[in-house]
Amino acid sequence: MGFSGNDIIAYSTTDPHPADQEARANDLYGIQMIECGENRCVRIKTQSGQRWATDFLSNSPFGLNTRSDVRRASVEAIDDFGALHSSVAMARTETAIVNEITHRLVLMKTGDSQARIYPTTLSANIATSAGFASSAFDATAVVHPNAHATVQFALKGAFAPGRIITSSNTIGVAGSFAKNTRRPVVIVEDGLYSMGNHADFQGLSDYLKNNANGWLWLDDAHSVGMQGDNGRGKAMQSLASHEDRTVVTGSFGKAFGAAGGFMVGPRGFVDAMLRESVSDRFSCNLDVSAQGAILASMKILADPGEYRRLKEALAARLSLFDAMLAEAGIPTEQAGSTIAFRVVPCSDAASAIQIASTLLAQHSLITTPVYYPTIARGRGAIRVSLSATHRLADIRKLAQAFTTLLATNDPPGPACLQAQRLSQETPA
Repeated sequence: MGFSGNDIIAYSTTDPHPADQEARANDLYGIQMIECGENRCVRIKTQSGQRWATDFLSNSPFGLNTRSDVRRASVEAIDDFGALHSSVAMARTETAIVNEITHRLVLMKTGDSQARIYPTTLSANIATSAGFASSAFDATAVVHPNAHATVQFALKGAFAPGRIITSSNTIGVAGSFAKNTRRPVVIVEDGLYSMGNHADFQGLSDYLKNNANGWLWLDDAHSVGMQGDNGRGKAMQSLASHEDRTVVTGSFGKAFGAAGGFMVGPRGFVDAMLRESVSDRFSCNLDVSAQGAILASMKILADPGEYRRLKEALAARLSLFDAMLAEAGIPTEQAGSTIAFRVVPCSDAASAIQIASTLLAQHSLITTPVYYPTIARGRGAIRVSLSATHRLADIRKLAQAFTTLLATNDPPGPACLQAQRLSQETPA
């Protein structure tokens, strides 16, 4: 067992963060990275000084952010263009690099689609929310409570409160509502949730088949770039037959190893969105160096042989980590999947912080302790991001450390029994 999608709760900017101060005191919050080396080694600054450690925190499943050809493309893009950035008003002009990036996104999405790129995924989500809330579209949004924080923030800024319905049963609620209104009813979810589990793509497909006014908006930031053909992600891959009523947002800062966010959707939706989108009219354009890195990464992932090699290297490391944890009786919900992270349950927030602190202080391994409001109140876990560029020796070192630390920090009983008990509790 372990953590399921139901264990995750929506982030709220008004909720307190009682464990953050403790995490900061243990060098686990606000980490200063000074330099990136090879094999996910990073030089960091802690309270005791500078040191090198292995990064199991960053979401970079293929390690493209440190590849020399991606770094070189970033620098060359500035030299070739002759400036760091172009027009501030993104709807008015774009570089030739952006034109090629958006063309590739349209090919990934298929159909009569249009794509936009933004400085951040939050900017992309704000633009998308504006499109669905616009007078031209006038949708009602049925939102999963575990949808990403940036999505929820964007929706609250664009929609009147009465036009947002929050439910973990998005398909059932949206289906009932769509049959009693002429307005578009859009289901809003993550394609792959940040703590694991994909959306119910078959159920979402059936929703669109059964409701002519049904729409989907999926934030697929954790899947795009590492799943599907040429890195198109799970959402675009699974819903290709519904491209005319599906909008996908995502990040270039994870699998693509670059920076920025994107939105790709039906041309009619995007055209209407541009009339309302603050992100497109007033937000600064994504800088040219990031554009160069994005395009270089997209070309890498479009090479079938290189994409296969990267996925196989990642799969080998995931398999090794899963096998070692399983042998020690430590479960994770993601075990056996191609998801590039694992969430290891702990007894509570204090235990998660203590274990992550020990991993850093004694083993030079950087992980992410998670607790409320990322997961349900009273729970704790450690999120581990694995990549194709981690050394196998470092994977073994991490798994062995977990075996020892979970056994000593989560009494009474084996870690597996602790995790099973947590997984059976009702989230707060």
